[in-house]
Amino acid sequence: GVEINVKCTGSHQCIKPCKDAGMRFGKCINRKCHCTPK
Repeated sequence: GVEINVKCTGSHQCIKPCKDAGMRFGKCINRKCHCTPK
């Protein structure tokens, strides 16, 4: 995935930031959001 500069404690927190970044499937890895490009 693509790491974005958004801190997180759970993957659910990455859904919106990833959508806002034009991507999908947010996952929280090492307290940072990682997104899957469309």
